Amino acid sequence: PSELLSRSSAWFRTMLSLPQGPGMDCTEAIPVDEPSDVLADVLSIVNGSDLPALDQVDRLETLLAVADKYEMTMVTAVVRMALSSRLLDVSPIRLYGIACRMSWKREAMEASSRTLTTSLLSPAAQVELAALEPSHRDKLLDLHRRRREELFVALDNETTFYANVRAGPCNTGDANSTCTTPLDHSNWWALKYALLKRWDERPIGEELDESFYRMPEVWDMSAAKCLKCERKIYGMASTIENVNAAIRKLPRTVQVSLSASSNGCIIVADTELVGLSGRLQYDVV
Repeated sequence: PSELLSRSSAWFRTMLSLPQGPGMDCTEAIPVDEPSDVLADVLSIVNGSDLPALDQVDRLETLLAVADKYEMTMVTAVVRMALSSRLLDVSPIRLYGIACRMSWKREAMEASSRTLTTSLLSPAAQVELAALEPSHRDKLLDLHRRRREELFVALDNETTFYANVRAGPCNTGDANSTCTTPLDHSNWWALKYALLKRWDERPIGEELDESFYRMPEVWDMSAAKCLKCERKIYGMASTIENVNAAIRKLPRTVQVSLSASSNGCIIVADTELVGLSGRLQYDVV
């Protein structure tokens, strides 16, 4: 019905408000490109009679494209909620691309944080990254690069990890020990190298996972002793906590904090949102 279309779609409202010429048939069907089942889903949402199945990301993207084309804000809102559900089986990279394309700040940040444990070098991730707009892809790659680099800068900190001090005495940090034998911290360096090597295949998320504790370098480090006094060199509990503390300080999302500029564009921390035809799109500054 024309009333329903006018109420739910700015595109149809404009078209149906155009003056009709004399003798024109107002009941003539409006030709559209979308399949009937897709239109049925869209109309069921705006009519409020029933919600279609919203558990397939391919279908949701199709509905979103139709809603965007015909300016149907209610359909867009419903699809946005469905895409935000943790129950939806969708790749976080794909979800990030959808959110960026639609200028959904919260969803873009959340989706980027869900990619943290995803290897961007895997074949599946490479396919999805290729589908992203270049500026969106660059920001996601930069997030992962910064996390990797900042973690290993933190692991090289000599204050937090005294094992970074080469040939330090055995009694460093232990007032009860008189042993000053220079320590070989090769186990600590081996662990850092192993973490660096495995990062590209299995990035670390919010903290170290169970696979970390199965690494042989961890066991070698926990068993390391001073060659002279046989004191255990490392307090593994505090070492692991310090590593986790460093991980928790890493950036977790793509930054998209908005602030309006005087020229009509919207500037973000690392990106620029440019308004085009009533929509917003990301562009690298």
